[in-house]
Parts: sequence; C-alpha cells; structure tokens
Amino acid sequence: MWAAGLDEVNGQLKIMQVPVPVPGKGEVLVKMAAAPVNPSDMARIKNVSEVSSRAGFIAGIEGSGTVVDCGSGLIPRLWLGKRVACSSSVSSGGSWAEYMVTKAMSCVPLTANISDEQGSMMLVNPLTALAFIDIARYEGHKAIVSTAAASSLGRMITLLAAKYKIPVIQVVRSVKQQNLLTSQGAQYVLNSSDTDFTTRLGEVSRQLNATLVLDAVGGELTKKLLISTPFGSKHLIYGNLSTEQPQLDHRVLVDAEKTVAGFYLVNWLKKQGLLSTLRSIIKARKMLAGEYTIPISARYPLSQVQQAVDSYLGNMTAGKVILVFNNDAGIT
Repeated sequence: MWAAGLDEVNGQLKIMQVPVPVPGKGEVLVKMAAAPVNPSDMARIKNVSEVSSRAGFIAGIEGSGTVVDCGSGLIPRLWLGKRVACSSSVSSGGSWAEYMVTKAMSCVPLTANISDEQGSMMLVNPLTALAFIDIARYEGHKAIVSTAAASSLGRMITLLAAKYKIPVIQVVRSVKQQNLLTSQGAQYVLNSSDTDFTTRLGEVSRQLNATLVLDAVGGELTKKLLISTPFGSKHLIYGNLSTEQPQLDHRVLVDAEKTVAGFYLVNWLKKQGLLSTLRSIIKARKMLAGEYTIPISARYPLSQVQQAVDSYLGNMTAGKVILVFNNDAGIT
C-alpha cells in the first residue's frame, strides 16, 4: 500500500510503499477514505526526531474508512464491514495511508448522515471541545479564555460554550482573524499582537471572571495569559503552535494562586472511564450530523500530502485540509 512516512535522512514527509498491515487480537484493518491534517499531526511528526524512529513511521492520527479485516475478538468482528471513524495506534502506523491497523476500541461506527470527510474529524476536535466544556461546567468556571480561537477547534469550543451560556474570550493573532470572528457575531475577540493586549485581556477576563484558559499556542503568549487572567485561574496547555516553550511567571503563579497543567485528550478520556467516553462519542456524532459541521477548505490525494500540509499551515483559519483516498490516481 501507499503511505505517508518520513525520509530517514532529512525527516521530510514522503510517499512510500509498505506492506498492508495485518490486524492482530482486538484490532481491525481499515481501508481509509479520508483523514484530516491537524496541529497534533504536525507535533507528532516533529517529535519523531531520531533517525531510527523514522523507519516504518506513518503519519496521521485520525480518519475514517471501512473495516475490511479483523483479528480475534467480539468488537473487531462487530465492526467488520462497517464505516468507522478511527484513531491510530502509534505502534501500528497512522491514518495517512491506504490502510490502517488500529485497535477496535479506537473505532466508532458512523451513521449514514455523517459523510466520510466529516467522520474523519469526529474524534480529536469534537471530543477535545466537549472535554473543555465539561471542565468549565463541572469546575464552576464562569467564562473561558480560548486561544487559536479562529481555528476549527476554537470555533467549536465557542459554539459549544454558547449552548451552556458560558462566555468565551476569543484570542487570535491577526486583524484578519479578529475581523472574521467579529463579522460572525463574536462578542469578545482580542488580538494578541496588539500592544494593549494584556491590559484588554485583564479588563475583560476580570469582568467575566474568566478563570479557565485554554492555551494552544505556548511561548510568550502563555506568560501574557498568566499575567492578565483573574486570581486562581486554571491554565490548560494543550498545544504548541508557537513551537516555543511556554513562558511562566513565578511571581504570578504564587501570588495569584494560578495553576498551569497539561491536557492530552487520550489521558483525559482514560480518566473519565468507558461509559463517560461513550457518552462523549455519541455527543460528537450528533454534533457532526447537525449544526457543528466542520468547514473544509481543501482536499488532496495522498500523493500530494506535502502540498496538503503546506496548504493547512499557510491558512489554518480557512478550514480543515483533508486527505482523500478515493481514486488516488496521482500515485503510480
């Protein structure tokens, strides 16, 4: 099969031929239909820094397709022949390939009213957004500060928060993004590039008592957020779009009793338990079948994976970039 791997010398993305994987106990083989390009994919690729780790590496964390083979076990047999949303098991390769082996428990059957493309994005963004709203509700946060707010995930967080009447201060990094969200009716949009950003964030976050901060950027912005938000704020770092280490202010942490923690969706779901995770998955499926359809800006065949990545990184606000695997005539 064809798959998107890494050149063992320079670590760049490349298309390569590898054997079709064979599912083992508790696993299924998915013939992939679509897979999105996510910031988490970029982070995973970047983290494969060792030359020895590049051999056999296949990119892609989530996607959708049809289960065409399975190993032993009840759940794998139940999924056979079904369309599913799926996430990758690191040891078994990724979703940017014609076929992917993954754990049957990492698959969710898709209903007829969810397309392959929307289904390919059902796990990472919707479940992350649902987790953040659950944290805000159950910990009693009155409002949220959300960075990278013009992204697909950022907009989904805002839409979900509105359902529970939780105000969101949307932090973006450009006038273009600020104007986009404002034109869509957003009430609290701040540009982190403005010279008075920390002052404005301090004023609005204290006004709304926004004590939950969702930091997808890191770097210098982390320090600005810590300085500006109310006493006792909780800062969740879940991304590193700046590619810089988060900057912390010891005095602010101590004097204002603020906390900084990491958030990783897989760990969060494990802590919630199976029943809670299933409820979240059902909610995510209803979201994508209804008003929370994720906008798609471009589609690329697997053979143009580098162009897909470049397109996404060049304009992440435009919408999701999707790899599609139907009739990939560009690979010969």
